[in-house]
Amino acid sequence: MGKGAQKRRRGLPLRPTLVSVVVLLILAGAGGVGLLAYLSSVRIVDHLWTGYADQLAAATTQRTLRYFEPAAPYVSLTQDDAIDSRLDLGPWNESAPPQAMLEHFRAAIEAHPEFTWASFGSADGTYVAVHRDPEGNIRGVWRTPLDENHTRMRELVPDAEHIQDGQQWGWRIVESRDDGDYDPRVRPWYRAAADADEGGVWVEPFVFATVRQPGFMYARAHRVEEPDPAVEPLRGVWAVEYEMSDLSAFLSQLEIGNQGQVYVITRDGEVVGHPEGETTVEVDGELSIARAEGHPDEMLATAWDAVLAAGLDEPRELEAGEYLVMSQPFPEESGIDWTVLVAVPEADFFAPVREQARTTAIVAIVASLIAIFCGIFFSSRISSALRVLADELERIGAFDLEHRELGSAESFVREVNDMRDTTVRMKASLRSFGKYIPKEVVRDLILGGEEAVLGGRKEELTILFSDIAGFTSVAEEMDPDDLVAVLAEYLEGLSDAIRAQHGTVDKYIGDAIMAFWGAPRDDADHALNACEGALAMRAKLEELQEGWTKRGLPKLQTRIGLNTGEVLVGNFGATSRLNYTVMGDAVNLASRLENLNKRYGTRIMLGERTAELVKDHMVLRPLEWVAVKGKSRAVLIHELVGRKGEVSDEILETIAKYEAALELYRARKFEEAAEAFEAAGPLREGDLAPTLMAEQARAFAAEPPPDDWNGSMSMTTK
Repeated sequence: MGKGAQKRRRGLPLRPTLVSVVVLLILAGAGGVGLLAYLSSVRIVDHLWTGYADQLAAATTQRTLRYFEPAAPYVSLTQDDAIDSRLDLGPWNESAPPQAMLEHFRAAIEAHPEFTWASFGSADGTYVAVHRDPEGNIRGVWRTPLDENHTRMRELVPDAEHIQDGQQWGWRIVESRDDGDYDPRVRPWYRAAADADEGGVWVEPFVFATVRQPGFMYARAHRVEEPDPAVEPLRGVWAVEYEMSDLSAFLSQLEIGNQGQVYVITRDGEVVGHPEGETTVEVDGELSIARAEGHPDEMLATAWDAVLAAGLDEPRELEAGEYLVMSQPFPEESGIDWTVLVAVPEADFFAPVREQARTTAIVAIVASLIAIFCGIFFSSRISSALRVLADELERIGAFDLEHRELGSAESFVREVNDMRDTTVRMKASLRSFGKYIPKEVVRDLILGGEEAVLGGRKEELTILFSDIAGFTSVAEEMDPDDLVAVLAEYLEGLSDAIRAQHGTVDKYIGDAIMAFWGAPRDDADHALNACEGALAMRAKLEELQEGWTKRGLPKLQTRIGLNTGEVLVGNFGATSRLNYTVMGDAVNLASRLENLNKRYGTRIMLGERTAELVKDHMVLRPLEWVAVKGKSRAVLIHELVGRKGEVSDEILETIAKYEAALELYRARKFEEAAEAFEAAGPLREGDLAPTLMAEQARAFAAEPPPDDWNGSMSMTTK
């Protein structure tokens, strides 16, 4: 056996040691604590039951809310698409069916497996929907009113031969018939959404006829402001429907005691989640949602009666006959008036404890004094080593991962020594783990003690993109080993500068860096800290350049783009592999601002919102109004020059001249503006902005822009 193996097996094995100690303590004398052990056991088990049931209720609530979570943002984004004319609201005819809306709904159904139906009911009685049938096939529905009592029903399926411009799939009508008097405007979901003051509403559960399971619907009215107050602004209602069988399947996986169960009940007593799937009942040939009151599941019926008597407005812990019951209503802000009900036979928890406590009390009385002395001896020997490990784990919990020798954790128990070695390896692994993903995310995961799950939230953040100017050319001229070393120094140095200013380094894209401020930790000064981070990056690069020059290596120049705006931030990807990042238009604009530095010969460029937030602390030079590709509104972009109080009067005067020229330019005084730009001159070597703007001004002087020109230049570069 090698030296390493001998080291790992030193000391006595933990299990035989503990068994021997326990037997000795029981036989030698814990009699004096028999009654105390019994009372303590009852309190502990009661506490465990309460905590466990509370965790199950909270987990069930969160799981259910996450299940419903995509509905509201999806409907909101769909409504925005319609308002912005990216989604046609009709009217449609046979020659031009609602292809775009059907394709939009199809994409939603495929992207969200939990969605069963996605639909729109128009104010004129038209109904368009896409759903997944019991066999899992995607099908479309298009109803139009013929008169007060008849509608025309068309069933459609995706068909590649009917593709319209800009769509992934087309839709083909497979059946058209005059079918009943279905009018979405009189349906409960339509009326509930139309009567809501604002936002969406969750409609009372109902039974899906196709799968004979409870369903649940989120609906939101689509209103458009009208100049004529006599015109009804309601254009229709968007809706998303869920099948609740997945919730019952989730409840069936929860274990509590031997026979305990978890249920989800509406405030009116309807069973929408049951671990055995007993959520519907058929009476006189009509299928309806089962009720908790009088339910065939005796434990559910008994628990519900007890909770109903105690009240549903707040969490309850109570006894209902031979059952222990916990009820917890959904959060009020969720808009879903449901309750999670946890029930378990009392014997599952307390019967074994009472029997064991009686036996223990009889045996323990024999030799309590000997048990005390033996317990002190052995516990002191073991606890001293465990105390060292406990302190070390507390440091890990605080994300203190510095290496420390744990020689004082040596013990005669082998497993304690294994715990010590595992703790050391765990710290090393966490240090390595922090090199692959943002350390701030790792720290929050450890301190929060929670598992990372898919999900995000909207926040205003500041995003940074940086890139090395002409990196491809530099890379071709350098030795590969030198290139790897220089790039490592560059990325590490600039990343440290970002973290020093409370930024989160998201990822490296080749030689580019993406970072953001304001998440995962809140930062009220995210825009200012981001600017400080950009200046720190510039200073760090100058320091690195001196070292590269001494080693005969080429200098690297970096371009930085900063933009502030509302983005979606959180964990995205697959359930097996997540990426904590940000998404949204503000992110794309930050990337494009970084690239625009080439046009103006600048180093750090800011978006309009960022400039507004930091103008009292930073010296900025407004460059031009630019309509970036993919954006309809022009934004005034700025160059970050430096901190106020640290910029020379000469540069401030140059900036002032440039600003005056920019005002002449926007006032359409192009000849004067061109002369003013040239008179202002560059801020530094390589500054192209004055020359570029002078050329643009002269070009406009020769060929004036349209009368509605707002001073902006359209950029076609991403």
